[in-house]
Amino acid sequence: MNLSNINWGDDSAEKDPYLLRYFVESTAFQRLRDRQKNMIVGRKGSGKSAVRKKLEETFNSEENTHVINLSPKFNSIRNILNDKDISGGFGQEIFFQHTWIRQILLDCLCVVGHCAKGRYAKSSLEFARQISVDLNRTSKDLVENISDVLTKIKAKVGELGDFGLALERELRNVADVDALEHHFRAIAEDGAKFVVLIDDLDLGWNNSEAANNLLLGLLSAVNYLASLSRNMFLCVFLREDVYSILITKTQHSDKYRNIERLRWDKNDLMSILCERINFNRELIGLSRLNSPLYTVFPHTIGTSNSDNWLYERTLGRPRELIQLSRYYTESVDSDQPSDEALKQSELSYSEWKLDDLCSEYSNQYPGLVDVFAYWKTNFFRVKYHLKRSEVDEMLLKVLTEVTLNSAWFNEIVDATDVPKLLQVLYEIGFIGDFVQGGEGGSKTVYSYQGRHEPRFEEVQIHPCFRRAVGTVERIRNKAGASSDDAEQTINSRS
Repeated sequence: MNLSNINWGDDSAEKDPYLLRYFVESTAFQRLRDRQKNMIVGRKGSGKSAVRKKLEETFNSEENTHVINLSPKFNSIRNILNDKDISGGFGQEIFFQHTWIRQILLDCLCVVGHCAKGRYAKSSLEFARQISVDLNRTSKDLVENISDVLTKIKAKVGELGDFGLALERELRNVADVDALEHHFRAIAEDGAKFVVLIDDLDLGWNNSEAANNLLLGLLSAVNYLASLSRNMFLCVFLREDVYSILITKTQHSDKYRNIERLRWDKNDLMSILCERINFNRELIGLSRLNSPLYTVFPHTIGTSNSDNWLYERTLGRPRELIQLSRYYTESVDSDQPSDEALKQSELSYSEWKLDDLCSEYSNQYPGLVDVFAYWKTNFFRVKYHLKRSEVDEMLLKVLTEVTLNSAWFNEIVDATDVPKLLQVLYEIGFIGDFVQGGEGGSKTVYSYQGRHEPRFEEVQIHPCFRRAVGTVERIRNKAGASSDDAEQTINSRS
């Protein structure tokens, strides 16, 4: 098999026509399939949309089950957030809660009204069929629903607070929640099952008060709707950084703790590569192999096993691993693995991922690209393993010499808060906390690996970004061993 011909699939799960043929069923997927969780949280590129696509296929195969995909478009959310009335006072959590309830119930009734053949409560089915006809088989989008509710509300009061204690009752009336809920219950009690998968919520999200209330309203709506019927299952897919922000902005955070976090260990990620390699083998008539990894990748890169080397250059996410694999194999016009080609692919990949990191956190930390541009220029050939005093000195230079007109950065500069900047770099995954000794030996812990309180006595720049910022590859210590060798020993213990 010529390595340059390998098709690794599309970076976007929605655009990958073969995704379900090489999907790896993780324990996270199994719990969601069994309806044990109704919220899945993961970083960008961690596979949330792939899980949603597989859940859609799984639930669609169940008898008498209607699957609704609710994925607002980028412009939909932006249009909502740009509305002057929304930003001027109507964009409260309780307002969005009722518009989401209305949206979800309309979607459910519209689908069952179009597809059903007289199996359910007659009057409620006719109600659902009429909705399907009125809305031309598809429910209004989120913008239209919010606009409808907003128009009716504004006709009654100047602002939401004017309703006083009657606010929730008025919102239910304006959003027609009582009628929608009545007919939905009747149809569900007659045996119809509904699965609502809500994804792409970060599209257009800008970390504003209205944007966060829009999502908090959704979480409130999901909690409410989940209690309506045992035949209703709702699942919300959220980016981990967005979820972390929302939890700090609600008094009801305890309601949103039963989540499924997408975490991938090395074996799981390697299994993703193996499934895709076997898929390509079968396309050209070759048999599947139990362990096909080393038919494509070399066994070692320097002193590292290539599976360790590959895993260390990701932030524990499938998308990064697939991107690195694609860049490597496209450069190998042969059926033999090449450690040299894999090494050469690292620089461009590393630069891409640093750009992607800045983009991923552009709402929380706009201007990160300027921080790293300074880093590459002024800390070129600096070692990647740093003591606290060394990294503090570097970050102080960043704060005094980088001009960045962003509120988050200016607050840190005004307070000369070096530890805060260090915490930001840890949070986004650029650096890890090097922990010495203890059970399992020394190791470097990164934020995406789970709960950890960093001490930052020593830190390491993540291998994914080292080439992009120009760190030295091998640092000789006094004993004569390189830090790469030392790190390999550390990783083998952890």
